[in-house]
Amino acid sequence: MKKSWYRRVLVLFLAAGMIAAGISAIQRYKAEESYRTVEIAMPYDDLQSMARLAGKSVPEVMRVFRESGLTTVLFKEPGADELSNYGNFDVMTGQELLALSELGGKFPGDIINTSGNNEIIPNYTYFLTNKKDEALQLLEQLKVKTGKAKLYQDKDYYIISTNADYAALKSTGLGFPGEPLRESARCGLLAVVQLRNWQGVNQKSITGVFKPLKNIPNLSAVAFNDTSVPGYPNQIPCLAEEISSLGVPVTEIEFFAQRGLTKLAILLNKHLVRLHTVKVEEMPKYETADLESRLILAASERNIRILLIRPLTYYKTGDPLTENASFISNIKKDLEQKDLIIGKASSLPPIAVSIFGLLIMGLGVISGGLLLLERLAYQIKWQVLGIAAIIIYAALLAIAPDPARKLMAFAAVVIFPTLSLLTFVQNRRLSAWQSIIMLAITCMYSLIGALFTVGLLSDTAYILKMDSFMGVKAAVVLPLAIIGLFFLVYSGPPPSKTEQAKTTGNNFWSGLASLLDRPVLIKWAIAGAVLLAIFAIYVMRTGNEVVLPPSTLELKFRALLDNFLEVRPRTKEFLLGQPFLLVLFYTGYRGNVYLPLLLLGTIGQISIVNTFAHLHTPLLVSMLRFFNGLWSGIIIGLVLILLLNLAIRWYKAYEHCKDTG
Repeated sequence: MKKSWYRRVLVLFLAAGMIAAGISAIQRYKAEESYRTVEIAMPYDDLQSMARLAGKSVPEVMRVFRESGLTTVLFKEPGADELSNYGNFDVMTGQELLALSELGGKFPGDIINTSGNNEIIPNYTYFLTNKKDEALQLLEQLKVKTGKAKLYQDKDYYIISTNADYAALKSTGLGFPGEPLRESARCGLLAVVQLRNWQGVNQKSITGVFKPLKNIPNLSAVAFNDTSVPGYPNQIPCLAEEISSLGVPVTEIEFFAQRGLTKLAILLNKHLVRLHTVKVEEMPKYETADLESRLILAASERNIRILLIRPLTYYKTGDPLTENASFISNIKKDLEQKDLIIGKASSLPPIAVSIFGLLIMGLGVISGGLLLLERLAYQIKWQVLGIAAIIIYAALLAIAPDPARKLMAFAAVVIFPTLSLLTFVQNRRLSAWQSIIMLAITCMYSLIGALFTVGLLSDTAYILKMDSFMGVKAAVVLPLAIIGLFFLVYSGPPPSKTEQAKTTGNNFWSGLASLLDRPVLIKWAIAGAVLLAIFAIYVMRTGNEVVLPPSTLELKFRALLDNFLEVRPRTKEFLLGQPFLLVLFYTGYRGNVYLPLLLLGTIGQISIVNTFAHLHTPLLVSMLRFFNGLWSGIIIGLVLILLLNLAIRWYKAYEHCKDTG
């Protein structure tokens, strides 16, 4: 009676936790539904190159691409050797100026000679322009970034001198010349500015750098060029204040880690958009269709809201402008087919989960853990362990909420797939239809872990990859180890409580001791080595940092599935986990010869929960991925069952013929 009451309390806590997690998941889903506007951007340098290639002006190319779907131009802050590409500047050293003057060069010579006693210094750097506003802006940028700069004027020409080394100025951002930005705005395009870092960043220089940015028309977002944001680590609050005054988000470039960016985004109340692009050197590796597929997947499955595209490298016709316009148009159409909107990138609204909600969800996970320990036939004082776990979690939640929720999400990912398989894998055979029903029930039970993971980590920081799920590899190893060990010891499912009550002592430890004393046959040693190799590949292919990347053939297979199913199921589920678990339900676990089937089936259940631990993937996409993995896995599993029955019939017929001669 006491045990029955205890289990009812655990089930009650589990149900309450699931309700709280469900509410949190619904909030996340609603937030993601309003976060669907994507920018299609192209670097200004590439637009210039396309204009030269097509024999047109940059504004003409901008208008053609805007009509095709381009929304944004990315302006990378130019260094000294790039400034002439952005504005009406000539850049040279004092030595070069003197040489030109001595050769009788009219343009620099006339200016220099009328500069009075302003002497040309060979190791200085000189910038020449006929635009007063751009000269004044460059002067201020040089002052805040190098400390010293002077402006000389002669009639309609302006010369800015600085004692900064020319080589250093190549990697120092010198501001954004105004005319290209105004040109872009007149063509109806947004602007993303990408700032360079500089030496000696302080509050005054940050203010000076951001002052002209407030006058940029149609500014959409601010990005950074280098491996750390300006002012990292001490001046980030000042940087956040300046970006906040612009009223635009900061940009995270996918697969390009930048120190200080996460802290900056948090100070900006997580006002961040994610940008995806293909590196210039990678462009020749892709066919146009594959390139389009990569960009669409980034937007639809990873919450990327700025797609930075580059001009194609291969052309089927002699008209690169038309082909690139068609490329942009196809991307726009594909995005719209995914129910995404083309325009100024939307910001993800805040998602709040109360401490009380996190506590209730934690109670649900702890209850699941206690049910798992019972299922594993441990003789424990459940009251002590349960109360201790609740106290520790509540204290940790009060002191450090983020580590507490991460820890509980990790526990959920381990507990529920393990509990699911220990509960539903039996030693009796089922029919094909019964096996399908049992597989579906097992998957639903494992999904409880996914529900808790989504609920506990429903936060903008996780969706935008400012933070991530903790312990990915451990979460795939532990369920396999627990299930494999217990089925190996018991040579089948662990005994029920009724069966355990008929025995004395702890039969797990006695079974483990007996197992360790058994001799190992060579064939089983070889089989174990093969399983370990498969397991090692599985672990290397899992996690945020994949050690063993997929092959080219696998990538093409994935692209085919994406095109056919819209949302590709995970290979671990529909080719391995679900089919082999279905076969195991059909055959029943009748001895450890079936252990490989069980372990392969376990991989599928772990993968289900792991799918939802990819928190930057929209919740609806993860649900479709799970559904596609389930039904396609069932079909493959039924084919395996058919082949198994045919093989058994063939073997029996062979044995009959052998016996009868």
